[in-house]
Amino acid sequence: MGRFTGWVAAAALLVAGANAFADEQAELVETSKAEAGLLIYSNLEPEFWTAALKKFNAQYPWIKVETTNMGGDLWEKYYAESSTSTRTADLILTAGVDRWLEFAEKGEIVDYVSPEASSLPDWSRPLPGLYTASVDPIIIAYNKFVVTEDKWPKSVADIAALAPDYKGKVSTYDAAANPFGLSLFWTWDQNHPEGWSQMEAIGAASRPERSAGTIRDKVISGEYALGMFLSGVNIPRLSAPEMSSIVGWAFPADGTMLSMRGLALTKAASSPASAKLMMNLLLSRDGQIALAKNGLTPYRDDISNDDVPYYSLTAIREQVGEENIFIVEYDPELMTNREAFSQKWSAAFFAKK
Repeated sequence: MGRFTGWVAAAALLVAGANAFADEQAELVETSKAEAGLLIYSNLEPEFWTAALKKFNAQYPWIKVETTNMGGDLWEKYYAESSTSTRTADLILTAGVDRWLEFAEKGEIVDYVSPEASSLPDWSRPLPGLYTASVDPIIIAYNKFVVTEDKWPKSVADIAALAPDYKGKVSTYDAAANPFGLSLFWTWDQNHPEGWSQMEAIGAASRPERSAGTIRDKVISGEYALGMFLSGVNIPRLSAPEMSSIVGWAFPADGTMLSMRGLALTKAASSPASAKLMMNLLLSRDGQIALAKNGLTPYRDDISNDDVPYYSLTAIREQVGEENIFIVEYDPELMTNREAFSQKWSAAFFAKK
C-alpha cells in the first residue's frame, strides 16, 4: 500500500508540473502577442539560426524575430542602449566567460527558470538565469600536404612533439589579445598542471592569431601546418568532401575542451515573454537538434549522433572518453588571475624566437 501511495503521489506531482507548465506557456503566448517582436544579439552567423527560426515561426507566427552576428561588440552595444532606454537585446546568445561573468555581476541577467531546466545537466547552468544553447568542442587541425600521414596529430601532445619541425607554421589563439583564447589556455592549464612545457614547445614554434577563422584558412592554404584550439563550428567545413582531402582534424585525445555558448534573458528586455518562448525552444530537444543542423553541438543527454548531421556531445564523449572532456567553466579565478596568467602565456608564445 505504501508503494502504491508513493506512485500515486509521484504521478500527481508530474501532472501538477505539466499543468503548471501549460499554464505558464499559455500566459507567455498571450503576453507575447502584445510585444513588439524579439531582438537577439548573438555571435552566430545567419545560417545557424535557419532551422530554429523556422520551427519558432511555425509555433509563434506573430513574433517577428531579428538576430544579429556582432561578436564581442554586442556587450558594449547592449550597455550603451540599456543605459539610455533605447531598444536593445531581449536575449543574448554568445560565448565569452569573462563577459558573461561581468554581465552577471552588473545584474543584467534575469534569473528565469525554464521548464527545460530539469532536463539539462547542472554544468550547463553556470550562473542563475544563464543557460547553454550549445557547446563548441575545441579541435586541432592540420594540412595533409604539409604534414605527412605518419605524423598527423591526434592530441595536443602530438602538436608539441611536432612543433620544432614546423617552426613558424603552427598557430593558435593569441590569448593576450583574445579573452576567449585566454579562457581556453586557462582551462587547459587547470587540467594539465604539469604540462605547461608542452605549451612552451608549441609557443616557440607558433605564430598566434586573433581569430580562429584566420587560423583555419591559413591551415587550409598550407601557410600553417598545424592549428590548435579551433572551434568545433568549423567541423562541417573541414569535413566537406572537397576539404577533407586537404585538411584533417581531431578531437584532442588528451583533452577535448567544450566551450559553452551562453543564453540569457536580459534585464532591459522589451519583449520578455517572447524571449522566454525562444529560450524554452532553444533549450528543448527539438530546439537543440535545430541548432545542430549547420554544425552547432547539442549537449542534452537525450540527443544522439543519429539525431544530428554532425556531432552530439554524447558521441564526442564516446570517442574521447568522459575523463578527457574539459568544460570551459565560468571560473571567477580566471578573472582574478587574468593578468598573471596572460603574462605566463605571453612568456611562452611571444618570447624571443
